[in-house]
This record gives sequence, C-alpha cells and structure tokens, in this order.
Amino acid sequence: MDILGLPLHPLIVHAAVVLLPLAAFGALLIVLSQRARNRYGSLVVAGSVVAFATVLGARLTGEVFAGTTTGTGALGTHMFWGLAAPWPAGALAVTTLLLVLAGRGRSRPLFITCAVLTVLAALASLAVIVLTGHSGATAVWGTGT
Repeated sequence: MDILGLPLHPLIVHAAVVLLPLAAFGALLIVLSQRARNRYGSLVVAGSVVAFATVLGARLTGEVFAGTTTGTGALGTHMFWGLAAPWPAGALAVTTLLLVLAGRGRSRPLFITCAVLTVLAALASLAVIVLTGHSGATAVWGTGT
C-alpha cells in the first residue's frame, strides 16, 4: 500500500508514535485530576480511540509492507512488538472510557479499579510504542553508533 509512491506504513507509524503517547499522558492526567477529567475526559477518550486506530493501521500496513519477510534481528524485534502494540492501545481506549464513566458515578471502588487499569494500560502503551519504534528505527537506520 502506498500514497503518491510512498509506503503507507511509515506515514501511519508517525501518527501512532505521536498520538498514542499523547493519549497515554492524557489518560494519566485525567486519572490524577478530577478537574482535568471533567474538562478533558471526553477529548482523552476520543484521542485514545484515534490512537488505537492509528496503531492498528500501523500494524496492518506493516504486515503488508513486510510481505513475506521473516524478520530477523532488529526487524524481527520490530515485527514482534508491532504485533503486540494494538493490545495495550486498545486497552487504553477501553479503560479511559470506563474511567470517565466511572468518574461520573458514585462508586469509589469502581473508579479506583478503572484508574488502576488505566494507569497500567497507559504505561504498557508507552513501553510498547517506544520498543516498537526503537526497533523499527534500528531496523531501518542501523544502530547509529
């Protein structure tokens, strides 16, 4: 897949690398601040859904881009993390929505559970996107040393 002769995968990857960390940091912010949750909760939920879509798009275009390549070394590592990346991103989208909804209710235990799950999903999303991006950059550009 390509747009104007450029492979679609590197284009979508840049969106995922920007949007997923923004969504993760936004989720951490709304966990910590009720004021931010009330004001920006819906925006963070929407952002996390869009971030999930870009991560999923990056995975799908990556599979097409790789074709029949059996990745070894940095490419293999990138492919491994790329296959895993949509899971924490999807979890972030779901837990952020649940957090915002639980924040509107009266159940403190439910809110705390959603907050813990959101923090875990945000941290996992950050870790996986960094590992995926780093291994992809290493596969394309080398170690840089």
